Amino acid sequence: MDDLARQRLRVYLLAICQALFLTCAVASVSVAAIVGAELAPTPWMTTLPYGLQFAVVILCAYPVSRLMGAVGRRPAFLLGACFAMAAGVTGYLAIRGGSFAGLILSHVLLGIFITHANYYRFAATDGVEAALRARAVALVTAGGVLAGILAPLLTLEAGALFEGQSFAHSYLIFSLAGVITFLVMLGVPGLNAPATSSAKPTAERAESPAVPSSMAGVGAFLAMYCAGAGYLVMNLLMVQSTLALNTGPGSHALVGVAIQLHVVAMFLPSFFTGRLLERFGHTRVLGVGFLLLVLSALTGMPGEAPFFVVPSLILLGVAWNFLYVGGSAFLTLCHAPERAHRVQGVNDTVVSGLAAVGALGAGALYHLLGWSGSLVLSLPVAGVGLAMLVYWQRATAASGIRKGEAPES
Repeated sequence: MDDLARQRLRVYLLAICQALFLTCAVASVSVAAIVGAELAPTPWMTTLPYGLQFAVVILCAYPVSRLMGAVGRRPAFLLGACFAMAAGVTGYLAIRGGSFAGLILSHVLLGIFITHANYYRFAATDGVEAALRARAVALVTAGGVLAGILAPLLTLEAGALFEGQSFAHSYLIFSLAGVITFLVMLGVPGLNAPATSSAKPTAERAESPAVPSSMAGVGAFLAMYCAGAGYLVMNLLMVQSTLALNTGPGSHALVGVAIQLHVVAMFLPSFFTGRLLERFGHTRVLGVGFLLLVLSALTGMPGEAPFFVVPSLILLGVAWNFLYVGGSAFLTLCHAPERAHRVQGVNDTVVSGLAAVGALGAGALYHLLGWSGSLVLSLPVAGVGLAMLVYWQRATAASGIRKGEAPES
């Protein structure tokens, strides 16, 4: 099998693992707030398990990235799959036993799995030339389309099949996904060896940064903000939407459909986001992402009726895709191969930190500001992002970067 075929197979298998990982993530957001409301001792703790899930990702993101630098990606990914297996069993037992502490532990374990799985997109770019990295990141991220279709259905069907046990069986989805991920990961070709192993000159030339070293730090900061800001707003509003729509009998089905449409909107654009980044440049696509964030807020502000909330979630999903995929792809152009695990670890710490802010604050902000009030908060986030993109364009123009040397020009 030649190198190109191996790279393609790696991307496709990582996309399958991404679909399994995101099935767990979507399943958790579909039921976490609802189950939390049933088990939490006080209302403000409703979203605490889901928020702590992201807090764990903050704490583990950098160590996990460094672990990959020490032992290689494959062993770390296999370890992560084991945490998914444990999270499912723990969540099942917690709900059956009515234990809020057990529910928190389940989401902590799931957070550790998510930390490992977040690096699937970067693993797809190892040894890939700069011009094709955006497409590799996008195609792996596209695995989320399957998750968007399956996860809400699986969680709802599990609840319907086992009446009287709430969503206990929904948590076993985590364990099943962990087992399949473990088996698939064993066959993924080209997962890189530890960074301390002997370097391969050909691969290093392929992975050389496309952004000049004088601008790499600023570019990396911009990439982190774009991906992190998109995740902050997306988490805040996605969690709140489950509370806004879960207003009575039969509303669980409405929540499932809304989350399903939102998640499909998050990942379906990935089939062409890579090509958009290649054709129009990173700053333009990221700018459109921030503008869609504003449009999403304006669409949802009139109220909590489904015909306001659902279109807002769909626009939010596309905005997240442009910001997350665009930011992740741009980051790979801002570091040398020997700094990959360090920079990627910092990136995922920042992104996960902002995501945790959205998740942890969702319940409190919903009770304090309401759905419409929380939407207003996304406007300054988008404004800062657009201002940073304008600064980047002016700075790169002033530094004399010619068109074609950096993809954002």
